Amino acid sequence: MIGAHDAIRREFGALAALARGVAAGDARATATIADHIALMIDFLHAHHTSEDIHVWPKLQQRCPAAAEPIVARMAGQHQFIDTELKALSETTRRWRATAHASDRDAVADIAERVVPPLQEHLAQEEGEVLPLVDAYLTDREWKAMIAASLGKVPMSKRPMMMGMAVYQAREEQIELLRTSVPAIAWHVFRPLGERAYHRYRQRLASASNHS
Repeated sequence: MIGAHDAIRREFGALAALARGVAAGDARATATIADHIALMIDFLHAHHTSEDIHVWPKLQQRCPAAAEPIVARMAGQHQFIDTELKALSETTRRWRATAHASDRDAVADIAERVVPPLQEHLAQEEGEVLPLVDAYLTDREWKAMIAASLGKVPMSKRPMMMGMAVYQAREEQIELLRTSVPAIAWHVFRPLGERAYHRYRQRLASASNHS
């Protein structure tokens, strides 16, 4: 979870500056950053959906007294963040179509607005949910949640997203990811993914003069 959270923090934290760095009227750069925003929205949705399916029901069943108030709060935070992501998605689609400065700035404002509640949510998951996960979920169940999140990523994006996940990750985080995917996929996707993510970051930097 922490490895995915670090990637989410890093990428969402950079969205507002990436958007503001795009010149008004530059349709190609607008499309590059808009596609990245859409990708990150989808990635966060996949992460939350996997938690909803693979984590919360098991905790509610196995440690209801401890889990219920936490799960209720997490669900409420998911709902609030999803509302913000919907607004971000709709505004990003409009910006992609127009490349107007006003739409760009609206995207940046929403992207900036979503960061504090998202950071609070991630920190609370790490501080309150992970101890319950360690106590009440098996390694196999936890790895199934990670695999489910990866499984929601389009095949064409998986190497790059793996590169994003391992970028600046600690060794224990990389090891958890390695043991959550088939060995052949790891050995093929990791080197491809690291190169793909490096190129991807370069494309984002080229599209935004604030990167």
